[in-house]
Amino acid sequence: MTFQTRIADPSDETSVSGLLSRSYRALLPQVYGAELLSAALPLITKAQPKLLTSGTYYVAETNSGKLIGAGGWTKHSPTARDETPANGNIRHFGTDPEYTGKGVARALMDRCFEAARRAGLQELNCYSTLNAEAFYKSCGFITKETCMIELPGGVQFPSVRMEITL
Repeated sequence: MTFQTRIADPSDETSVSGLLSRSYRALLPQVYGAELLSAALPLITKAQPKLLTSGTYYVAETNSGKLIGAGGWTKHSPTARDETPANGNIRHFGTDPEYTGKGVARALMDRCFEAARRAGLQELNCYSTLNAEAFYKSCGFITKETCMIELPGGVQFPSVRMEITL
């Protein structure tokens, strides 16, 4: 399978939202309950306009133009915790369920690592879903702690804070 990665832009908003919805609705029920997901999915499956204009958020597409992955990094932490001048944060990763395990997320992560190093960062944080922890470990991240991410409306979402030295 051949695919390319590129910097996302605002015109990707609908496609990224669709991808995140397909990904999270298929993969998250493996570890999260239906009640939590009914509250969280409407909040976490929407593409974030600030990420789409950041220049550090990427998409993966097939040769036919189908969006099959998205993810990026920013200096800003989504939790406003654990920020330092030398670190950044992995943000809003998702892979189309038909393409998991085919190198899509890894290609996006490699692009993040390369760009973050060029920007002078020494470390990246990641707030992983419970079922994505193994993927992030395979990329070199180290688990630091389990934590709750507070989503809008007070929804408490169990996560894993991870770090990698670049």
